[in-house]
Order: sequence, then structure tokens, then C-alpha cells
Amino acid sequence: MTGVVLTSGRTRAWVERGALHWIQGRTTVVVPGTGIRRVETAGRSLTVFLVEYAGDGSSMTVTHRNQDMISALGAEIDAIIGDAGRSGKRRQPQRHTVPAWPVRVLSRMRDRVLYGNPWWRRALWYTVLGPPLAVLLPPSPILGIAAWLLLPAGLGLLWLWVKMTDLDTRWVMRRRGVTVRARYEFDLCTSNDSGISYIVHFRTLDGQEMAEPISSRENHDEITYDPRDPSHIYARTTRGAWLGNAVPAFLIAGIWGVFFCVPAINWLIELMSLPF
Repeated sequence: MTGVVLTSGRTRAWVERGALHWIQGRTTVVVPGTGIRRVETAGRSLTVFLVEYAGDGSSMTVTHRNQDMISALGAEIDAIIGDAGRSGKRRQPQRHTVPAWPVRVLSRMRDRVLYGNPWWRRALWYTVLGPPLAVLLPPSPILGIAAWLLLPAGLGLLWLWVKMTDLDTRWVMRRRGVTVRARYEFDLCTSNDSGISYIVHFRTLDGQEMAEPISSRENHDEITYDPRDPSHIYARTTRGAWLGNAVPAFLIAGIWGVFFCVPAINWLIELMSLPF
């Protein structure tokens, strides 16, 4: 059972599962009840005295403005003194120190680059090789640096426009989608919670019966699904309706994506126009 969590500066202390958990800065110490000799509370101060094997220090002290919390935590610690747990075995204390935050950040970045999404590795190559190429290649260094800085933002905004208009889904469905007749059923249970207002029922080419949620309805009671993943469905809208969404989305995100990509396009044109 968990109870009082005492927080004072960079120190946190609480009792959980028959052990005292003590965090001070980057060091965490977990001392079982058998590793605690006694606990003393005096006003706003709490001191825990440890047995010899429990750690390098013989005691740990914390102060807090609330004397009631000090007393409550002291009582919880006193209740587990000498407790060996359900197994009856004497558990050894555990001490763990985490690296400083710059080391942790660099370690996480390393793991993401080595084992994460491939785009992390591509971003690393872009970051490392981009500035030297932008400065050393014959086109203007100022134009090269501007292109290097603005190109990721431009591509990101264009990707946002593609997502806002479902252009990627339309492209996949146009290449390999299968259109079949479907039966739409209004969904009263989820329409108010998640915006899904229909359940569409259809049969795949191999005879599999499907029932999937969808937020829009096809005028001709048809559905297009991806044969590689029949749960991926799409209700095709008219070209006019799609343009009604695509044009405002382009004004919001797409036009800025094109604007930020212009320096990179100009840089490539100047590079390709060189004699070599």
C-alpha cells in the first residue's frame, strides 16, 4: 500500500510494499524494512537511521513545512521496520543513480537514431551533411543556408496539407482500392462521443463480411477498401466536395509549404545550371 509522499526540494520519500523509497537528486535508494534501524521525527525534520549493510550513509534526513506529513511518514516507516516481506527473506537495499540530463538526452537520441524510425537517421544525415554542402558548393552560401533551414518546414507543411485533405488515402485507394456496394447503418452509440456516425457493412472479394465505423457516407451506397487491409475503408466524395476542403487547407498550410521550399528549389536550379 502507498501512503504519504513527502516532497522537499529534490528529495522525495514514501513507503511502498514494505520498503522505504528515497529519491534525492539523481539517486534513488530503496531500503526494505529490515534495513532500517529506527526513525526519529522532530518538528519539521525526519531522520531514518539505517543498519550497517543498508548503504554508505548511516542516516537519511528530510525536512518539510508540514509537521503532520512528517509524523505520518514517520509512522509508516516505523510500521515496516524489521519487516522481511511475505517471503521472510532479508532483501538487500537497492541504489540507482541516473545520468545527468544531457547524457540521458543524448542516450535517447542515440537509441532513436540506431533503432527507431528510419526518418531519425535521415534527419541526422540532413543535419550533419546539410550545412557543409550548403556553404561549400558553388551557389550562394546565404541561399544554401536559407534553403537548408527552411526546407524541413516546407516539407512538413506540405505533408500537413496532404493529411488534411486525405490526399494520401485517395492516392492509395486510386492505385489499388476495390469499390463494392455497401450498407450504411447509423450508429447511435458512438456518434456523439467520437464523431463516428455510421457503421458500414460490406463484403470483400474473398467473401469476408466486414463492419467498420466511418464518419461520412457515399452518395451511391458504395465503399472503397484496401485489399491489403480490408479495415482501411474510404467513402469517396465528389471532386467538387474534395476541392472545397483542399483549397482552404492549401491556403492554411500548403501555400506556406511551397513558400518555404522556394529557396531550396532556387538553390538546386543554380547548382544544376553550373558548367560541371
